[in-house]
Amino acid sequence: MRITKVTTRTGDKGKTGLATGEKVFKSDKIISALGDVDELSSIIGVCALNCKDDDTKKFLHKIQNNLFDIGGQISLNSFENSIINEKMITDLDKQIDALNSELDPLQEFILPSGDSFSSNIHVARSVTRRAERTTVDLFSDTLEENPVIMYLNRLSDYFFVLSRNYNKKNNISETTWKR
Repeated sequence: MRITKVTTRTGDKGKTGLATGEKVFKSDKIISALGDVDELSSIIGVCALNCKDDDTKKFLHKIQNNLFDIGGQISLNSFENSIINEKMITDLDKQIDALNSELDPLQEFILPSGDSFSSNIHVARSVTRRAERTTVDLFSDTLEENPVIMYLNRLSDYFFVLSRNYNKKNNISETTWKR
């Protein structure tokens, strides 16, 4: 699909169209989930802007592309013949394992912190969690083996270990939770 006109005025009455052609209110659960995924992609763009590592930046752009696919899958409101596949999830697992293998085990909860990149990665992690919650709420009857839920769950883990790994490599101390 190519967008030739941005202002269509079709949303002026509070409704918008899905990929299926169905019109729903902009307050619909499906639009909330789509909005959260869109917001997540935007914050990842901010993270990529502040990223100094080309491989990480490339992987962040890959995630953004995957999120467009996820948005399309959500907009279709069906997971038959899902374009979200096992390889996308496995790619995240491999990244998590590689980053985590370079980290010391957590001794205490850590507070989101670091420089602009690692702090924004924590924002991406928390937005991912929200996107996951709204998507779980939307598809609560199809949670078994739902590839979108699996991807978002893994993605928040990736952001957590990415931030920790980045801070370690850049000699940025973790800020631990204290009572």
